[in-house]
Amino acid sequence: MTVHHIANRLTAIAFIVGMMSLMSLPASSAGNDDGNSSNGHQHQHNITPDQYAELREKVPLYREFSDAQIDDSMQRMGPNFRQYLSAENVSGKIGVLALGHGFRDDGNKKFAGAYAPIAERYPTAIALGMAMMTSAHIQTAVDELTAAGAEKIVVMPVTTLRDGGLTGQWNYIFDAEENAPWMSVPRVKTTAQVIITETPSTDPEISAILLSNALSLSQSPSKEVIALVSHGPDNESKNKLELAILSDHARYIQQQGGFAAAQGFTLQDDAPSAVRAANIERIRTWVQAASQKGQKVIVLTTLLFEGSVHDKIRRDLDGLDYVLIRDGVLDNPLFGEWITAEIAATE
Repeated sequence: MTVHHIANRLTAIAFIVGMMSLMSLPASSAGNDDGNSSNGHQHQHNITPDQYAELREKVPLYREFSDAQIDDSMQRMGPNFRQYLSAENVSGKIGVLALGHGFRDDGNKKFAGAYAPIAERYPTAIALGMAMMTSAHIQTAVDELTAAGAEKIVVMPVTTLRDGGLTGQWNYIFDAEENAPWMSVPRVKTTAQVIITETPSTDPEISAILLSNALSLSQSPSKEVIALVSHGPDNESKNKLELAILSDHARYIQQQGGFAAAQGFTLQDDAPSAVRAANIERIRTWVQAASQKGQKVIVLTTLLFEGSVHDKIRRDLDGLDYVLIRDGVLDNPLFGEWITAEIAATE
């Protein structure tokens, strides 16, 4: 087996292992919305040949997988679930639904906690999970909000990736995109007006949060460089747009923080293994060059929380001299200001 084949195999394994980290909240608080099990976990036992074909067509990484590997990947993904956050006495014509990728248990609780202040004012729910093969959890959350009196639902796709498969899937589910980037799951049905906000990816508040996180480990900015790393989309044209967004954030971080340099990178974590491997090589080359100049390298991510991608970055950069900032974007108190401002703009 060649080194290239070994790298491909390891990347595929890393993808599957990473999916294992998407843990749910306890079933008593999360709800059981997938229709397949009593504990809220999504189980896929009967993927049809047409569904395998659709998954391979739409998810480049799955073209490298056998049917059995796709089955295993689906089984290991975190569950799709919703949690209604507001008390029974909270009602109103505006409802808030926050959509997230799904995180480890602590991240799920932090995500819910970020919306706790909003939930005291508006009927509020969160729906977490990939929504790759189901939308039932999102439909349930929408129904709960309308039952609390919501005539307008502010849907907030909370991801710092501007245009990836997950955002496209959410848009499809709410009939804002014609084609599903993943499986063609049922679209949400509601009589309420649905307003989908922009992801926070380009918001100036995110630049400020990233700068704050970068400065948390900085000692002498003029002698330090920032590698700003994003999960990245698997589509190359979308990846170019993502790199442009990262470039704007990096420029802000460098100028406002006084760093020697800042550069944006995407992992394209769900792209074919050769694409991801090339991105890692670019990052490693950049980090090595900075280290050889005597500069301290700080690796900063646009991820909402520390999670499986951080673990992958540690493996990817093994043997290099750098420090990795563990704080995610949503860990920063400034993120609450973005939530409040986005909802206020829809009133």
